[in-house]
Amino acid sequence: MCRCTWLVFIAALELTSGVAYAQHPLAAPWQHADIGDVGIPGSATVSNDGDLFMTAAGSDIWGTSDSFHFVYQMIYDGEISTNSASLQNTNPHAKIGVMVRQTLAPDSPHVILDLQPDGSIEFMQRAVAGGETTFIAGLPASSHYWSFDLLRSNGTITARVCGGIDGCRTVGTTTFPDGPAYVGAVLTSHDPNVLNHGGFAAATPKVVTIPQPWFSADVGNTGLPGAAYFQSGMINIQGAGADIWGTSDAYHIVGQPFSGDGQIIARVTAEDAANTFAKAGLVLTDSDGATVIIDIRPNGVVEFMSRPSAGAPMSFVAGTAMSFPVWLRLTRLGNQFEGFISANGINWSLVGFTEVSMRSDITAGLAVTSHDISGLNSSTFDSVQVNSGNLTNADIGDVGARGGIRPNGDGTMTQWGSGADIWGTEDAFNFDFRALVNDGSMLLYVKSLDDTNAFAKVGIMIRHLIDPTAKHVMVDVTPSGHVEFLMRDTWGGETTYVGGGSFQFPLFLRLERSGASITGSASQNGSPWVTIGTVSLDLPPDVYIGTAVTSHSRGVVAAAVGATFTQ
Repeated sequence: MCRCTWLVFIAALELTSGVAYAQHPLAAPWQHADIGDVGIPGSATVSNDGDLFMTAAGSDIWGTSDSFHFVYQMIYDGEISTNSASLQNTNPHAKIGVMVRQTLAPDSPHVILDLQPDGSIEFMQRAVAGGETTFIAGLPASSHYWSFDLLRSNGTITARVCGGIDGCRTVGTTTFPDGPAYVGAVLTSHDPNVLNHGGFAAATPKVVTIPQPWFSADVGNTGLPGAAYFQSGMINIQGAGADIWGTSDAYHIVGQPFSGDGQIIARVTAEDAANTFAKAGLVLTDSDGATVIIDIRPNGVVEFMSRPSAGAPMSFVAGTAMSFPVWLRLTRLGNQFEGFISANGINWSLVGFTEVSMRSDITAGLAVTSHDISGLNSSTFDSVQVNSGNLTNADIGDVGARGGIRPNGDGTMTQWGSGADIWGTEDAFNFDFRALVNDGSMLLYVKSLDDTNAFAKVGIMIRHLIDPTAKHVMVDVTPSGHVEFLMRDTWGGETTYVGGGSFQFPLFLRLERSGASITGSASQNGSPWVTIGTVSLDLPPDVYIGTAVTSHSRGVVAAAVGATFTQ
């Protein structure tokens, strides 16, 4: 079946009172180039309406060497997703799609999810440089207007498509090495003597390089645009900007909402910048400009500084020195702020304290500036944790498909999550959580849970950190109504089954922390309560508590309906 959507795009471009719509260059960080011996040069532009238009020749993306046009940017772990795609039928094996590619060489390892002119879908891979491209999985020819999604996480790539009455589906999963790679849109005509015209409606592909709840943005006039990349708990931030100093700042931030009292902790493992006054550190900042920062410079000098309000000068409060890697911690209690350093993340030394008036809802983040608008500071952070009063939703581990949470309008919420399980030595699930300092508890009413697998689960978890291998305790229910009490008592250790019981939906779950003791309970109607298990677990005062959902099937989503109550 010939797909004709591109003809509609062309008509919209060329026929508006006889005048073609303007075409604009790609915005940073996007770049584009011909890969391999394409025959006729390709191109990529964006219309006033946001459509991405591409032209490309090239013999194919197949065999041991490729030739195509590539619209790309850098990625580590992350995701690329598109709106509907269209192309001309220059050859039955012409292709448009999305790709993760190790290098820009024609024979580079890659993973591609593409559409052919008849509407069929291909998911393919070249595993090694110069090797043969192999077909992994696909979908037959159809008239659907497919959109694409490639998720790269923890050494694997999962391909999904959405469109038509069938909704979204997983096409396949394959392994791909960790490290920097290129991600973007591809087009080939399968004929080096003919240009193909193809594109994506309404927008260039969306690339996410930082997981929820983080965002990545330049602050102030940085000169060069910054960027941030995430992989296996590591965050690399590249930031320019004149400085974090004086009466205004210019830097790159990877931040998230922060509410009330709490703290942000991270380890700075490396800082690569030419200027000695470059900085990499932690900030707590209000939207009106009030800011507190603890940072380390490339020479190992640690600074603790504050700005009381917008337009006021930044003040140096205290400082010290430490060699890389260095742990930094910034805490807030009311309007009191303290900065700490540590060599191991366990034994902390106070650098300084200050008083700054800020609203309850502010931003916590990782900040990087190069002290040079013409050069970048590339700094790497890991072991990041943020504890505050906000509820945060995030996918933990290699889930394969995004999770989330939304209100239903009747007092309940629907939370959905993918992932292999919460079990073994590493977890994969969706977590809706907040900080828990010292003692506390949470109650969960569970109305329903999708039966994606007998070991799918929804429950309440207390977790040391959001790392997939972190210590945790959880009380949960599976689709059969079996309630489990689980614990991982060492980092990277095996999760153990502590106790269980049989219930029916709907039911109530409760998890309580009192000192080192954590108790999981269940109730059919909210009273009486049955203790499922109690454990003693060595955890710091500041941990996370929240609801967790896993489908026990990577790339498949399970939804749970219920409501939480913090006690």
